Amino acid sequence: MDGRLFNASLRKFGTGFWKIPNSRVVLVSLGLLNAVLFIIAVVLGVMCAGVREDSSLKDSHSAALKLIGELTDLRSNHSDLIEAEEETKRLLQMKIQDHVKLKKQIQQQMAINDNYQTQFQALQTEKENLQANITALEQTCGRCLHTWSLRDSSCYFFSYTESPVEKKSWHDSRTDCISRGADLIVIESSDEQKFVSNRYRQLMGNKNSWEDGFWIGLIDTHAEGTFVWVNNVTELEPRYWMNGEPNNYRDQEDCVTTVNSGRNPWKTRNDLNCEEERHWICEKKSD
Repeated sequence: MDGRLFNASLRKFGTGFWKIPNSRVVLVSLGLLNAVLFIIAVVLGVMCAGVREDSSLKDSHSAALKLIGELTDLRSNHSDLIEAEEETKRLLQMKIQDHVKLKKQIQQQMAINDNYQTQFQALQTEKENLQANITALEQTCGRCLHTWSLRDSSCYFFSYTESPVEKKSWHDSRTDCISRGADLIVIESSDEQKFVSNRYRQLMGNKNSWEDGFWIGLIDTHAEGTFVWVNNVTELEPRYWMNGEPNNYRDQEDCVTTVNSGRNPWKTRNDLNCEEERHWICEKKSD
């Protein structure tokens, strides 16, 4: 098509276009406008998506920086904790060493204290012995040995004071008394009987068993039922015998002991086999 023809057609189209009714023009214009708006919306959506992506990246980067900061702080705190733990271990080790030293010192001090206690007990015992000796000397005024007791003009030896475990037969007990320059005791009065009973309780406490008796110088070997003292004086006072005594059990009891009677302190005598082993009481005149 040549130029003239194209120009003619264009003029014809233009003439015809403007001849379109106004309502169709409006519709076409609205369609073009919608198309343009859709294109703009698409462009804006793409742009917003880019903006959101950039914002998300920025937020992620900020969060990462925050996490890195927190991690750095945690690492720093962890290092501090490790150092604190090492310091605590070091201090604990020092305390353990101090405790071991202190325990050793306590043990040494306890050993020293035990030694002091032993020495104290020894000194206390020595003091008590000295006091007993002084008391004995004061009581006897030097007229009896310190293990003997003074009463009136006589000295009395209770074997229990020398050995609480040693016991002898009646005959061996008399032999011991004679070796001490004495003889088995002869009780001649109620006052002397009371003295023996009181001394017995001082030594033996409340023991009242016949096994805890002391041999005295009274026997009936020559005539059964007739008791004679070692000074050949016949005993005629029956009130000092325990109830039911003397009974000459199995016809073998010819020697006499004195015991403690809880019911009646005056009833203290009991006959026994002379071979039984008991403590004994010696008596001699004071110096």
